[in-house]
Amino acid sequence: MKINYKKSLKFVTLLISALLIGTVSAVAYVTLQWQTSGTVVANPQVCFVLWSDNTKQNSFTYSISIFPAVLTIDENITYGVWNWHSTESRTVYFRLASENTNETDVDWIYYKVYRATTLYERNETNLDSPSTAWSTGVSATNNTKYSIRMEIKGGSSAVAGHTPTFTFQIKVENP
Repeated sequence: MKINYKKSLKFVTLLISALLIGTVSAVAYVTLQWQTSGTVVANPQVCFVLWSDNTKQNSFTYSISIFPAVLTIDENITYGVWNWHSTESRTVYFRLASENTNETDVDWIYYKVYRATTLYERNETNLDSPSTAWSTGVSATNNTKYSIRMEIKGGSSAVAGHTPTFTFQIKVENP
């Protein structure tokens, strides 16, 4: 068999050129940016309200005693939810954001935001793996205050001194 060195040399040169082009080629990038500025406002259009003095609040802490195998109900805790916009309803979303309990200390927790009718309610029964998803949006009526109802069913094996906690969140339209 006769080898044609000229053709082989051309093929090798072409192959090396192709490899060099593939490894030497560079990718060009562009950088885009945006800037955000914020205006400080004391409270969003839907916020919490402290019942004792009608002040607007962006957060609060609430404590309650619970007992083994007993249902504890607070029909109107010390804070409510307030859409203080004078003319517009606002869409709000609710969720249980986190908890640090288990089925031993708490069997279930129920919370409800209401006035004459229910704005939102949820019964969380699986505290070993609770849902932290946002609810579907509900419409809070303009210039309306809503009460918050909490029900906590203590587990039959609940241990005195344990402190189960629940963090709830409300997502509201930015004014």
